[in-house]
Order: sequence, then C-alpha cells, then structure tokens
Amino acid sequence: MPRPVRPFNSYGWVYAWLSLSALLALALLGNAIRDYLFVSRLLAIQQVRRQMRQTVNGLEQQLRKSWKPGDSRLKLLVEAFETSGEKPLWLEIRTPENTSIERYGDNPGSTFASEEETESLRSHESLYRVVKARHGETVVEVFPLHLPPIAPPPGSSEPPHPSGGPPGPRSLLLVEVAMPLTPGDATLLKAQRWNLAISCSVAIALLATVLIAALSIRRYVRGRLLEQQVEIAREVQARLLPQSASTFPGVRVATEYRPSEQVGGDLYDAFATPEGKVAFVVGDVSGKGLPAALLMGVIHGAVRSSRWTQSPELHEAECANLNRLLCESASGERYATLFWCYCEPAARTLHYINAGHCAPLILTRRNGAPELLALDRGGPVVGILRDAPYTQASVELVPGDTLVMFSDGLVEATRTGEEEFGDRRLRILLAGLGGEPAETVRARILDSIQSFMGSARLHDDLTLVVAVFGEPQARNRTASP
Repeated sequence: MPRPVRPFNSYGWVYAWLSLSALLALALLGNAIRDYLFVSRLLAIQQVRRQMRQTVNGLEQQLRKSWKPGDSRLKLLVEAFETSGEKPLWLEIRTPENTSIERYGDNPGSTFASEEETESLRSHESLYRVVKARHGETVVEVFPLHLPPIAPPPGSSEPPHPSGGPPGPRSLLLVEVAMPLTPGDATLLKAQRWNLAISCSVAIALLATVLIAALSIRRYVRGRLLEQQVEIAREVQARLLPQSASTFPGVRVATEYRPSEQVGGDLYDAFATPEGKVAFVVGDVSGKGLPAALLMGVIHGAVRSSRWTQSPELHEAECANLNRLLCESASGERYATLFWCYCEPAARTLHYINAGHCAPLILTRRNGAPELLALDRGGPVVGILRDAPYTQASVELVPGDTLVMFSDGLVEATRTGEEEFGDRRLRILLAGLGGEPAETVRARILDSIQSFMGSARLHDDLTLVVAVFGEPQARNRTASP
C-alpha cells in the first residue's frame, strides 16, 4: 500500500524552513543595500578628499612659484576650487598655533581640537571628519601648507615664522577646507550598482520562490493525498477485474485492460455461476478518471450481486433495474454502455443483452468459411432513459467459436494523422484467426493495434475479452498441392 501522506499540521518543519529562507532573503536584500550605501558613501568621501587635496597641492605649488606679499592666499584658493567646478562651504587659513589668518564662508565652529591638529602634523597623517552641517553631510579636512619664508605684508597678523624665532627654510600654515559630500564622478559607482542589482535580484527571486512555495504547499499536499487515493482506487479496481487468462468449463478466456489514466471507466468480468453457466460482462462508463471508475464500481457490484443469469426474464429485469439505478444516482450526467451475456456449454447457447455497447463479434466456421456475427441486440445505453426497455437475444454456438468483446478504445485507437483503427480492420484481422487459442487471438489483436498506433498513446481506455468455446478446431496449415 502507498505510504500515507502526512496531514498539513505535520509539515511544521517545512514552514519553519520557508520562514528561515524568507529571513535569509530579507537579510541578503538588506545587506546588499547597506553595503552599497556604505561603499558609495566611502567612495564619495574619498573622491571629495582627493579633489580637495589636489586643489590645495596645486595652490601650494603656485604660491611657491609666484606668490607676492599682499596677495591673498585665500582668494587664490577659492578661485582654484571654483575652477575645479566645486565651491567650498568654508575655507580657513591659520597658523599651527590655531591663529586664523584668512577665512571664507560660514564656519560653524572649530571642527578639530588643537591637539588633534598637532598630532596629525607630528605623525604626518591625514586629519578629516564628516560632519552634519546646514547644507547636509560635509567633509572637513585640514591640510598642511608648506611655503618659503616670506615676510608677511604690513598690518597682517601673521607672524614672520611659526615659532617666532629666526626664519627657517619654509613656513607652515594650515588650511581647513569644507566641501559638501556629493560624488562628482558617477562612473565610480558603476561596479557597485551592478553588484547591487545582482544581489537584489537574487534576494527578490529567493523571496518570491519562498512565497510561491508557501502558497503552494497546501495544494501540493492535497495533490499528494489525491495521488494516494487514486493509487488505492487503481489497486481496488485491479482486484475487481479477473486474471488476464482463465479457464471455465468448456470456455478458455484471455483478457487485456489498458486504462488511459491511472484508473479507468471500462468494466469487464468473467465468472462461473452457481448453476454451472459462464457469464461475461464488458462495459464502458462515459468519461475518464475517478468519476468513471466510481460508477464502474457501482455497475460491477450490481452485476455481481444480481441473479440475472437464471432466466431471460430476470436478465431483462435486472438490466432495467440497473438503468433506473444509474438514472437516479448519476442524474443523467453519467451513463454507461454494457454488454452482458451468459452461456450454457451443454446447450451451446449464448444469451446476451447489448445496452448500446460496441457490438461483440463471434468468429465461426459453420459453412466451411469464416463468418463474423455481430451481437448488437438489446437496448439503449443505461443511465439516460429511465423507462427504456431491454430484450435478451440468443445465438447458438459450435465448438471452436471465438467471441471477441471490446470497448470503443480499441476500434477508436488513433495514430498520427487522427486515423482510427476502426471496425473494418478488426474484422479483417479476425477473419484469419479462426481456430486459434484465446491467448493467440488476444496477442494478434494487440500487436496489430500497437503496430497501427506506432508511438501514439491511447486517448481512451482499451478493454479486450476473447473467449473460445469448446475444443478449438485445428487449423489446416498444410499448403495445397
């Protein structure tokens, strides 16, 4: 038996795993955005600092070459920044002792302590900070400005040299520059934006997958439960059907059943009655799958539980009862074709009712030549007309007669091009199989259908029942002289 599928509440570990995956996807998305913001900010700071450093270094070289007493270093520095395309928020030139010499812009106050500037000069390390200003985030950095010892202009507060002693080879000033934190070169972030797009796409795809899986898990479990139920129905249906080959008094039977799906709507049965008769049933329920299989089970139970083989009157009455049962239970939405018959080997007579089913064929040699008899009398299909009449018919049998019963899935088997196997091909094939055992007739029919269909698949259930009565006549296989 198939292993039972666990109910929904036992899939807690699945939901836990999906929740963890969703958290990981959100973490990946948040981490990608955070890394991008961090790296982009860091690159923007480096870019602004690089621009400030290049401008200050350019001013330092210019002052060494052409500065004259009375020229404003601050003015030259502002012009240098404006030439580079960025206007500083504020500038201040001062001595290492924190004495301001020139100032530009609105400096909100001291950004660095004197000890920080002194330590930066002593260790030759950069001194910068990103602060919140009125204009947003601002990069503030202090640069040393090394100049030749030139006397200050008259009236200037600048001392003749930093320490007040004799002039040295160079003088040292400090330049504080404040620039807004805005990246000027967008190409620097191209790689980071590409990585951000990839990481976000992966995270969103993972999150969408988790969401779809969470929404589909219940449907998946329902599908598994349905598959299990279908498998059980298939096993039950297989137990209801007889073996592929069996022998009854005076009759050898060979059968074949090929459902187009896991379960089918075709019905066949062969059994011996308490009175010593042999009964055969072949039916076809409209539709496919589980609904057809359920109705097939109802018909099978009704046929097996009734005494329809005792007399023609009971046979006709039971067929009428079955018709009314299906009309009431199926409400006209489902119907079935049915051929059921029984034979008396001693009397060599076959009694049957064909309720709209494909007419079975009897292959006989009564006049020395093969002859096919169609068993097509009885009444309409069961399950549509509540008060439909049914009449039993009879046919005499001779030893070696072959009865071939089948469903429409056999004659309607198609190949590429939508061409059907058809009743004509079946009749031509059977005409050459007189006197053969039941298993041989079955095998020849199935081989012919398979050869006709090629690689095409069945679109309807296929049922085949072959019964050979009495001792088969030996076929004369000796060539004529």
